[in-house]
This record gives sequence, C-alpha cells and structure tokens, in this order.
Amino acid sequence: MDSRNGLIPFGLLIVLFAFTFVFCLDSLSIPNMTYLTLAIIGYVVCIAASLLLGLFARQEGGALSVYYSLYALIVSIIFVWYLTRVGTFVKLWT
Repeated sequence: MDSRNGLIPFGLLIVLFAFTFVFCLDSLSIPNMTYLTLAIIGYVVCIAASLLLGLFARQEGGALSVYYSLYALIVSIIFVWYLTRVGTFVKLWT
C-alpha cells in the first residue's frame, strides 16, 4: 500500500471516528441505547481496522504504519474514556 492509496482508508477512518464521536456524545447527553451501541461498535471497528491496516502497511514497508498505530492509540484512549463515562452513567462503579 503506497502512501497515496493508504491515505484513502486513513481518511475514511477519520470520518468514521467523527461519526462515532458524535454518537458517543449524544449517547452521554441523551440516554439512548441505540447511540450507545453504535458508538461502541464504531470504536471497535476504528481500532480493529487501523491495527489491521497498520500491519499491512508495515509488511509492505509503508510509512503510514506509524500513523495507523498512532490513530489506534488515540482512539483507544478515547474509547476507554467513553467506557468509564458510560459506566458512571449507568452506575456500574457505585
């Protein structure tokens, strides 16, 4: 995967993350299980796809493997934040 072809999936992952983050914020402000489910699925897809594409780019020696790994790390941190907010919201911790 060269850099030009690698930017298209990376851009799509950023768009997917934007929609996922909107669903995340909506599910926290308005108690809606549909948005909560869509946000969790979106985060898992973002993380899995970025790790998989990063592995493919690393095998081919592409420079985008670092960006895919960094993207997966950032989305994972936000996903953990979201899970702690959801746990607090449904009173799982108290």
